[in-house]
Amino acid sequence: MGLLKALSKIRGGYPGGWREYARGYQGTETPKFVQPNDADDRRSLIPPLGLKEYWQPAIPAKDVGWKKPVGLKMMGDDLVFFRDKNGQVQALWDYCPHRGVYLSWGDSFWKGYLSCPYHGATFDGDGECVEFITEGPDSKMVGQLKATKYPTITLKGIVFVWMGKGEPVPPEEDIPPEFFEGETTSIRTTFRYWKCNWMIALENTSDAHNCFWVHRDAIRHLRNRTGGGRPRTPLGYRNKVSDNHKAVRTLRGSEGTEEYYYVDGKMPHRLYYPRIQGYWPLHRWRLLWVWFFEIIDGWNSKIKRFDTPEDWLGMRLPGMQRLPGVSGPGAMYTRWCVPVDANLTRVVYIRSQRIKTRIGRFVDWFAYKFYRDFLAHYNFSDQDYDAMRSARYQYPEYLSSTDSHMIAGRRLITTYARGIERVIDVVEETTAERLSEEITQQVTEASGPSKQG
Repeated sequence: MGLLKALSKIRGGYPGGWREYARGYQGTETPKFVQPNDADDRRSLIPPLGLKEYWQPAIPAKDVGWKKPVGLKMMGDDLVFFRDKNGQVQALWDYCPHRGVYLSWGDSFWKGYLSCPYHGATFDGDGECVEFITEGPDSKMVGQLKATKYPTITLKGIVFVWMGKGEPVPPEEDIPPEFFEGETTSIRTTFRYWKCNWMIALENTSDAHNCFWVHRDAIRHLRNRTGGGRPRTPLGYRNKVSDNHKAVRTLRGSEGTEEYYYVDGKMPHRLYYPRIQGYWPLHRWRLLWVWFFEIIDGWNSKIKRFDTPEDWLGMRLPGMQRLPGVSGPGAMYTRWCVPVDANLTRVVYIRSQRIKTRIGRFVDWFAYKFYRDFLAHYNFSDQDYDAMRSARYQYPEYLSSTDSHMIAGRRLITTYARGIERVIDVVEETTAERLSEEITQQVTEASGPSKQG
C-alpha cells in the first residue's frame, strides 16, 4: 500500500489534469437545497418540507407485512408502519417514548402489536403501550407510555397518512376521486426518489415547454413530429388559481399562443434560428416514421377521455399534477411529489383507468408492468430529473411568459395552502411575474418569423 501511495504522488494528477474536478466529470451530486430569504419572493414562503396539513401517499399496503415494521421518512419526520389486530396499516412516529429508539428496528412478535428493540415496550395500533416486556406483566409503564400516532387510510392498495397538527380533513378533499371508486377502476402506482426539493420536482410537472428539447429522444416522443409537448412559442398560456386548491391553464387564448409560428395552419417540424444560423431540430430523420404513429394516435384520440371533475385537473394541492391521456388513451396521469426532506422527494406516479372486465384489467396490468411504466416513469421522467435537479432555488430568476404555469402554482401555495405561515398578507408580484402577465395578454395577429425545414 505504501508503494502505491508513493507511485500515486509521483504520477500526480496525470492523466486528466483539470478534468478530474471539472463539473460533469467528478460525479453528479445534486446541490443542496437553499431557500430564498426575501419577503417579496414567493419561494421564501413555501415550506421546504412540504404541506403537512394534507393527506399524503406514503407506501403500498402490500409492502407492510405482519412480522416486520417498515420505517419511512416523510416531510422531515421518521414514521413506522405496521399492521394492527384488524390487519389495517397504522403509522406511529418512529421513536419509542421510553428512550428514543427507532421502533422500526423492532418486531411484531405478537400479531397486531409492535415491540421496541431496546426494552420491549409493545404498542398497539393507537400507539398505546399495552405491555413492557422487560418489566414483566406488572409493569407500571403500561397505560402510561404512548407513542405518537399519525392517522392513516388505505385506498386502492395505497396507504395515505395525515401528518398535520390539526384534525384530519375528510380524505375526499385531498385524494383523487377515483381512489374511492369500485373495482372497475384500476389504479397503478410507481414510487421513485429524486434528489431535489419537492417544489423543484413539482414545478417541473407542468413544464411542457421543454418537451422538444429535454425529451427530444424519449421513446414516446420519437413518434411525434413536434416533440409531444406544447408547440414552441414565446407566449405563455393563461393560468389561474381556481377554487383555492388548484392552478389550471385556461383555454381562452391558448389557440393563438400555440399558433404563433404556424405556417399554412400547421406547426413546422423545424424552426430557423437566425442569430445562430441554424435549425432545431437539427435533422428531419424522425419524419420517416411519425406518419405511422400519427395514424395510431388518430385511433387513440377516439377513445373516451378519463372522466374526472374539472376540479381535479391541473396542479392541485398538496403537490400533484393531473393530466388526462399522458399515460395512455383513456387514462388519468397523476404525478404526486411528497417531500422526504429538503433535498429528497418521493415521486408517486399514479395511472388511473376504468376497465369493466377482468381480462381488460389483466391486459392493463401487463401493459403497465412491461411497457407503460418504463416509458413514462423512467425513460421519459428521468430526462426531466437530469435536466432540473441542478436548479438552485436560492438565486434570483428572470422568468418568461412561458413560465406562467409555475407562477400560478407558487401563487396557489403561498395564498391558499393549509398550514402556510403567512409572513405577509400579500406578496408583491415581481417584475418577472408582471412581465409574464403582460406578454401572455398579447394578441398574436400573424405568425412570427420562421422558416419551414
